[in-house]
Amino acid sequence: MDNNDIFDITDQILKTLTLSSTNTGILCVDCQNGFTERCPDELPVEGTTEEWIDQLNNFLSVMRQNGFKIFASMDDHPENHMSFNKWPVHCVKGTYGNQLFIKTYDFLIKKGIHINGDSYSAFYKNILDNEPSELDNLLKENEIENLIVLGLAGDVCVISTIEDAIKRGYKVYPVSRFIKSVNKKSIKEIIEEKFGKIL
Repeated sequence: MDNNDIFDITDQILKTLTLSSTNTGILCVDCQNGFTERCPDELPVEGTTEEWIDQLNNFLSVMRQNGFKIFASMDDHPENHMSFNKWPVHCVKGTYGNQLFIKTYDFLIKKGIHINGDSYSAFYKNILDNEPSELDNLLKENEIENLIVLGLAGDVCVISTIEDAIKRGYKVYPVSRFIKSVNKKSIKEIIEEKFGKIL
């Protein structure tokens, strides 16, 4: 994949899907080092190579040049976070694994910030207490109706975020090339299994 491919994807979004930056935002779900091959001792998702990271950043750069706002979510876990009972330690505050690997964004949404609270979906800080994140309000304030979604991991936080976006009335456009999954399935397969159809 080279820069021509990046422009092809962008052209498809701008022309074929006729999406406008006036009501469309890009949602980068948990694009953090801890979910990539940069951090083999955390939760590396297969295929998250340096080349893939560079391509994703090139895509975001081109979309930013076209006026699209970028919303980034992140796990911001304290030490001894409850999720570490199920998953390896990952994305702990102040660590390299916690850092975003994307180079540009406009809004940052943190989740899983308390020891006994967690959320896969970017729409919640803590789903257990039904505590929403700032995401929905930020999207409304910026008059966003459509969401171009990418990030990690497709079968965990991305699909949970997509589900909550649909519940709130947003139209969702996943960019399969920039979504990697723990179970190695494509986001198309994951969506079909979840909703019984393609969005």
